[in-house]
Amino acid sequence: MKVVSQPLPTITVAMYIEPPFSNIVDGKFVGENIDIANALAEQLAREVRFIYCPPARCFAFLQNGQADMMIAIRKTEIREQFLNYLEPPIKIQHLPLQFYIRAESKIELNRYQDLQPLKVGVLRGASYFDKFDHDTQLTKIPLTNYQQLVDMLLKGRIDTFLEREETITPWVDQKIYKTKIKLAKFSYDETVGSYIVVSKRSPLRNEIAHLSKALKAISDNGEIQTILNKVRN
Repeated sequence: MKVVSQPLPTITVAMYIEPPFSNIVDGKFVGENIDIANALAEQLAREVRFIYCPPARCFAFLQNGQADMMIAIRKTEIREQFLNYLEPPIKIQHLPLQFYIRAESKIELNRYQDLQPLKVGVLRGASYFDKFDHDTQLTKIPLTNYQQLVDMLLKGRIDTFLEREETITPWVDQKIYKTKIKLAKFSYDETVGSYIVVSKRSPLRNEIAHLSKALKAISDNGEIQTILNKVRN
């Protein structure tokens, strides 16, 4: 009698482009977040299907149940309404959120209040820090991806934008980065947890404890740290 192996259950992971954490190279998803998703799936004896989406659409996919999971997400009250957060966090972000301005700009950005008259570029769907996220007095210009943030800054369409430096440098030619862009004196430097999240409309919503146990296992055995070290080095 021939034994037919059953296909493994599949986890659909929504993923946006953020080198070196996630990217598409030669039609294949690569990067730190990809490796972490694959490691968790292997621990759970499941397959992973990645779907590409801009950040705002990725969150919409989780909100309506079209995707099960996202990797490396900041915890906010609004997101907790439609997402379950697995414990422990996969990493703690220690690098500051920098504000970028044009090198020739006369803008003085030395403290939070200096943002008030500026056009601030933001990634649509992204969360930065609570005070900034909830500040309705600032002029925020939502853009689709990091390349647009850089291009709009260089063209003078926005005055500044914010992000961690390791996220931005892959999107800019290094000569341009060193000569056309400078970092403002003001930055936001608080540690923040980065989590794997599961849609509350996903079938996985009933397995949160099991998923967290699997995540803790690959955290405790050093597998996640090995992935993080590989990307950093």
